[in-house]
Amino acid sequence: MKKSKNQNVIASPAYPEVLPWFARRADITDARAKVLWDLTCQELADENNPKARMDRFIERIGEEAGLPITPNYAEQPNGFGWLYRHYGRLTDMTLVSCGVIAKFWQQAMTLPQMAR
Repeated sequence: MKKSKNQNVIASPAYPEVLPWFARRADITDARAKVLWDLTCQELADENNPKARMDRFIERIGEEAGLPITPNYAEQPNGFGWLYRHYGRLTDMTLVSCGVIAKFWQQAMTLPQMAR
């Protein structure tokens, strides 16, 4: 038996799947996040770029929750934002590897304790 769909039902607007996650992170309700998404879609109705909508939605959620705005590292002088991020990762990696080497030498140079 074939099931048919009811064509008279009005479909609800499509919300991003990450909407509840954003709501939890910003400590707001899912219903409020949906309202903010609807406002963003109305504001950017002419925009076909989904990234622009999501960026604006994240800004709205941040304003709603009173969170600080994340800096855009791509706007560094002369477009060297990628270099600053890469340098930060290299610095972190160097510190972690030095800590591991120090721990190794400390364990290697310590005489084993004899069982009594």
